[in-house]
Amino acid sequence: MLRLAEELLSKGEADLAALNAGYAVQLYVESILYRVSGEEWRSHNIRLLLGALSMILEQQGFHREAEKIVEFAKVNRRLLAKLEEAHTRATYGVLEYSIDQARVLVDAAKKVIDFLQNIEKKLFGGEESE
Repeated sequence: MLRLAEELLSKGEADLAALNAGYAVQLYVESILYRVSGEEWRSHNIRLLLGALSMILEQQGFHREAEKIVEFAKVNRRLLAKLEEAHTRATYGVLEYSIDQARVLVDAAKKVIDFLQNIEKKLFGGEESE
């Protein structure tokens, strides 16, 4: 989804790029949640999904990673909210995204996914997270 968002952005499809940037993060978090809990999670609320991930990791003894997720969500609350909003705004909104606005969301999605990949390495790959 992230690659699709980047491709759509390069073609000037700002609304679709924004929509796919939000979906990329949502689906990435849901995939980690599935791996750690064995349950399917469905929500467009990225902050809620990150909170659930943090809670589950805390319960499983991954205290450091759980705290990192909480801190990341606090520091990036505004960007996460904009990624969540992309679903509603791009699908139903009367306002269209500009290329610059969509670029911010695609870059935000990259940032979130990079962060989550680092967490994944600690959980599943045996490498230390920073």
